[in-house]
Amino acid sequence: GISYFLAFQILGIILIILTALVTSLGQFAWKYSSNCSGSAKILLTVAGFAVFGVSGFLMIVSYRFGELSIIQPLLSIGFVFSLVLGKIFLHEEHSIFKYIGIAVILAGVFILARAGTKSAEEEVVEEIVEEIAEKVQFAEHKTADEGDE
Repeated sequence: GISYFLAFQILGIILIILTALVTSLGQFAWKYSSNCSGSAKILLTVAGFAVFGVSGFLMIVSYRFGELSIIQPLLSIGFVFSLVLGKIFLHEEHSIFKYIGIAVILAGVFILARAGTKSAEEEVVEEIVEEIAEKVQFAEHKTADEGDE
């Protein structure tokens, strides 16, 4: 099965990516509200703050489950979400350089996510190796003790 440590790392990664998405939605609400007036503007502004509150809560929870050096940089995937939201709903134009930048961010997110799960796997393997080494040492001492008798 999967170790608790690895499961917590993965949960932390999932939560921080969800945090980045929710944060992007809050920012989108604020940006979209700039094109509105009256009650729509107020509603979208308040919704943006509410969504930011949710994202803050998700961020705090995600830190409980993952390593800070893995979790914090993963927030950069929010740039990807913002670009997609801007393209789809605000019809923003993007240069090839923005797409290259997004590709670099996604590559970095993938590498960081893999590094987080890899270190967890390595920790499990180390625990197993240590346990086997202890058993081998115990068996060697037991055999040596029997030889002395």
